[in-house]
Amino acid sequence: MSLLDLASKRHSPRAFDGSTLTWDDLAEAFEVARLSSSSYNNQPWRFVVALRGEEGFDALLETAVEANRTWMKDAGAIVGVMSSTVLEKTGETDHAALLGVGMAVGAMELAFTEAGLASMQAGGFDRAAFRELLGLPEHIVALSLLAVGRLPEGHAAPAKARKSLSDIAFRVGDDIR
Repeated sequence: MSLLDLASKRHSPRAFDGSTLTWDDLAEAFEVARLSSSSYNNQPWRFVVALRGEEGFDALLETAVEANRTWMKDAGAIVGVMSSTVLEKTGETDHAALLGVGMAVGAMELAFTEAGLASMQAGGFDRAAFRELLGLPEHIVALSLLAVGRLPEGHAAPAKARKSLSDIAFRVGDDIR
């Protein structure tokens, strides 16, 4: 499948079929994330993975706000997405860290789509509880929970509502809105 086909097919479902996943189901997508580009090759992304049926799954699920738990509970895995805020080579703040993490997660989500899986990020979660659960050091910031799983039988992706190219891509001298 081309990248355009994958991007067109990928969507954010609020429904999963409740089946379990294995590390092998996810590993290639994490490898794609690992190979993503980042400023200074810092690779600021950090992921914690909990598979359905593991104690960690319920612990991560509990950090989600109630509205997200209602659909996330049926995922095959929950991935906690984090970022290091420090450039390892210099010790300075990594001002491009969020861009790098976004690129890695975007690539990972396309790889999940290619593998026949679906994923949806959720920003609604208790970051303090997440930090405490994992014992995160100060320079690691929690960004989102990513639910991954198989879609329920009969699930149809809704039509994508997106801005037009002229609303997002400009030339120097254009009025950027």
